[in-house]
Amino acid sequence: MPQPIMVSRQSGRDFRRDIQGLRAIAVLAILVFHLSDSWLPGGFAGVDIFFVISGYLISRQIIQAESFSFRTFYLRRFRRLFAALLATVLVSLLVGWKILTPADYVSLGWSALYSLLATANIHFYLSQNYFDSDVFLKPLLHIWSLSVEEQFYLFWPAAIVALKWLRLPLVPAIVAVGVMSLAASYWVTGIAPSFAFYMMPFRVFEFSLGAAVVLLGDIRCSAWLRQACGAGGLVLITISLLVFDGRTPWPGLAALVPTLGTAALIFAGPASFANRLLDNAIFQFVGRRSYSIYLVHWPLIVFYRYWMLLPVTPAELVSLFAGSIVLGAVLFSAVEKPFRYGFSQTAKLRSWRAAGTAATGLAAVCALAGSVGLAVAVVVADGFPARVKSVQKPGELTFAGDLCDHRLSRCGFGDLSANRIVYLVGDSHALNLLFGLDELFKEHGFKGIAFFDHGCLFLRNTRRFISGVPDQQCAKNVAQAYRQLEADKFPVILVGNYGGYARDIGESDGPLFEGVGNDYVNWLEERLSKSLRQIRAGERTTILLNSSYNAGINIATCLARPGGDLKSCQPAPLAKVRKETEAIDLMVERVSAQIPGLMIIDPKSVFCSNDQCEIMAGNQLYFRDATHLTNAGSRFLISRIQDRLLAALNGSPAHAPSTD
Repeated sequence: MPQPIMVSRQSGRDFRRDIQGLRAIAVLAILVFHLSDSWLPGGFAGVDIFFVISGYLISRQIIQAESFSFRTFYLRRFRRLFAALLATVLVSLLVGWKILTPADYVSLGWSALYSLLATANIHFYLSQNYFDSDVFLKPLLHIWSLSVEEQFYLFWPAAIVALKWLRLPLVPAIVAVGVMSLAASYWVTGIAPSFAFYMMPFRVFEFSLGAAVVLLGDIRCSAWLRQACGAGGLVLITISLLVFDGRTPWPGLAALVPTLGTAALIFAGPASFANRLLDNAIFQFVGRRSYSIYLVHWPLIVFYRYWMLLPVTPAELVSLFAGSIVLGAVLFSAVEKPFRYGFSQTAKLRSWRAAGTAATGLAAVCALAGSVGLAVAVVVADGFPARVKSVQKPGELTFAGDLCDHRLSRCGFGDLSANRIVYLVGDSHALNLLFGLDELFKEHGFKGIAFFDHGCLFLRNTRRFISGVPDQQCAKNVAQAYRQLEADKFPVILVGNYGGYARDIGESDGPLFEGVGNDYVNWLEERLSKSLRQIRAGERTTILLNSSYNAGINIATCLARPGGDLKSCQPAPLAKVRKETEAIDLMVERVSAQIPGLMIIDPKSVFCSNDQCEIMAGNQLYFRDATHLTNAGSRFLISRIQDRLLAALNGSPAHAPSTD
């Protein structure tokens, strides 16, 4: 999160233009990454750059102060950060009224309250779930980093002041804190990457690197060494922005690359050649406004994508880039700068200063009351559903897989007293069948056993990777399912979003598979074939679903928005979806050709004919997003394929290979 230089206008001798330029690099990297991670895959490291800058500037103010005032420190923090944050929250709530669905508006209301309480990072970590994974539904998600900084401010000044008062050496203490934080970050990132990403203790080492630069700043060293530090720092930052990506375990040890680079650049000093490169008009303009640009860019991107629904074009991304800079400059001039510095103190305007300060304070109080009041009202009123022409209220939207407790990895359904067992195995796309199968099995005397894990492809001896970190629970669940399947010959229904795991899956005891395109499809084909042979698919009834229908838009969200209707929320035509899934579907057919008697079912043909696709009946939606089914959708899917399912499960030769 962009952190300002802790100096007043009167302390210009402390101002470092190279740090201003460094802030520009950080915020531009974040902006480009959020527009398209393919443009700058490691742009998220801009946040870590800001944390080092913050640690340096805050620690410098505390360490070098002859008499440190907590009141002055926190007042300056409040004046610097709060007004622009408040304006961002309030405007987001107002925009949300016009375009968000009731459910998403309630989510925004909660995140607004937590953002104002400096606990947004905790809120977003705790609110994670499978269907809450779309970051483009969270206009205030980026405030997590500001909350991390604000939490850091609560203990860091007191810790340094206490060390100074006790006359204890600062260097070993700060180094010890940094090392402990780094070790904890490395360990926790390997087992709970989201927790390490959001929680402040695992970022403290980044702040402490900045503090270490303050303590090392007076060390006498040669000019060439500072030149080397500047050049090396710039190289490390460049590497982190270009080489790292969303699969890199983060923060952990990898975060040392941009943070050490930032610390080295700051240590090099403004006279270094690399640092002088940062002192240019563009970087100075952006750097001074980096906090405001950071605040506005994410809500702008989210609201635009949310309203458009369709993929954003390169031209639109460029426009969003320019719009973020312009709106950031407006927020800086209209809110951040006046609230931070107050009014001019020249003789001509001095008489107006008191009135201006009072007006600014009154405006802040009104904005705070308005933001909190509106956020609370949104939550209490359940998102004001009367704003929209919704065919189905958000609370009525179901997921077909909710019959199973998502905290578990297996559950029973259907007629639990029956002796005839059928296994349902797979990720959330397998759970699309659960509600409909539950009704069908109860009627016809089958006991269903589901082995499942959201976002985990059930191919034997594989596991998914989350941000580059192996998901051991996925590997465990897959292994558990195949142990059971290998122990008997009951019928199996195997389902997976096979096309959705490129560069997110690997061997259960190996590294992430980096192949894409045909390499990925061939890799899948080999493992799907081995998985089916391992469970003796040719000797038991085995039903395989190929790619699910993808509507191309979140249908429920589109219809629930103000102004949403069937005309503006048209799903993708069947021909387009078939083209997108052709490689995967052909792979499934090739595998099935090797195993006599295997049944293939194509969900796409269930929902779509050549000219139209069915997404609802009456006011009951079939889709809760673009691919996952509601209870009604699951019932509809199973009703269309139940004759073939029952024939196969009852041992009829009618279950010959077919793709519908």
